[in-house]
Amino acid sequence: MRITETVVHQADLQRTYAMLTNPDYQRLRCERAGATDETVTVEPASGDALEVTTRRHLPTTGVPDVAKAFVGPTLLVVETVRWGAADADGEREAAMSLDLPGTPVRFMGGIHLRRGATEGTTEQVVDGDLEANIPFIGKRIEAAVAPQVAEIVQLEAQVAREWLARG
Repeated sequence: MRITETVVHQADLQRTYAMLTNPDYQRLRCERAGATDETVTVEPASGDALEVTTRRHLPTTGVPDVAKAFVGPTLLVVETVRWGAADADGEREAAMSLDLPGTPVRFMGGIHLRRGATEGTTEQVVDGDLEANIPFIGKRIEAAVAPQVAEIVQLEAQVAREWLARG
């Protein structure tokens, strides 16, 4: 199932990228998503690019009953974002994976940071494919999980607004 979500940040490209690659910001977004614990690593890749990995356990509250049988009371979520170098305009692309170890559910896609339509803003576009590789019920699980992905992106948009408002 294809998922595309866009968030507009009230900050330029450089400041938005600095936020998204800040370990403290990553910990805050994990906590605000309800994580019972989290581990964040930010490591250099090539040039000025970075790889950001978060590992967090989330309660399965809100997970469809059909999926709870596969995951239990908590869910381990491993998110890896591999940022590329900025292009001549300062825009960036990242490869993103969201894995749920021990389950057949995965999100693979990308993040695009682009100049916003308004001066000093940045569009963050998350785009990718959600797959639940389970015979007979995979599409049903994808349909149930997709709205939760949209909710997570909107929660993260709120956390980003608060972070950027701090200065």
